[in-house]
Amino acid sequence: MKADIFYQRIVEIASQSPDKRYVLLADLHADILARYLNAVRTITSKDAARVSTDGRTLGQVVGHIAEWERFTILAVGEMMVGAQWPRIMSHSGYIEPDGQVLNFTSVDDFNAYQANKHATWPWERIQGLAIRTATMLHVLFTQPTLLPTECLELTRVYEWYLPNGVKLAVPAGRYLWMVTLEHEAVEHADDIGLDDG
Repeated sequence: MKADIFYQRIVEIASQSPDKRYVLLADLHADILARYLNAVRTITSKDAARVSTDGRTLGQVVGHIAEWERFTILAVGEMMVGAQWPRIMSHSGYIEPDGQVLNFTSVDDFNAYQANKHATWPWERIQGLAIRTATMLHVLFTQPTLLPTECLELTRVYEWYLPNGVKLAVPAGRYLWMVTLEHEAVEHADDIGLDDG
């Protein structure tokens, strides 16, 4: 999706009532997820070894998206039980599959850790993680019986500065949903071969 169109839609969605926001985000998520999964599934091992525009391999870029989605899944669990400021907002509480809990000083710190980790992973492992996390996060965000609108709306307000100059003040839960979509649809679209949709 073209960045200007994406951010315009996000601004429009953010201006709606909570229930309408939920419906519009769910629709947008379904569209973005289909295109993202299609792109990830078509990447070959050879493609994954190619260096992306930011210096990481394509495999590391997809791994980076998947790990932010893992982190967001953990945050969704916190929001489900009423957390108003999930730890992801402070770059803390990331849990590795072995149970190790990690805290990071910044987004860059988290990204560097994941790039280093994924440098040793075969593409098939990264691809599987990306497909699982994207699919799971879509289910969590779009099933109101799992994550009711109230849980997203009760999170503390976060000020998100969009690249188009707009500042959105949105509940952190909504921000996490929107930034997940931004990650899949815009930030790395050229590298992973997403169509403009």
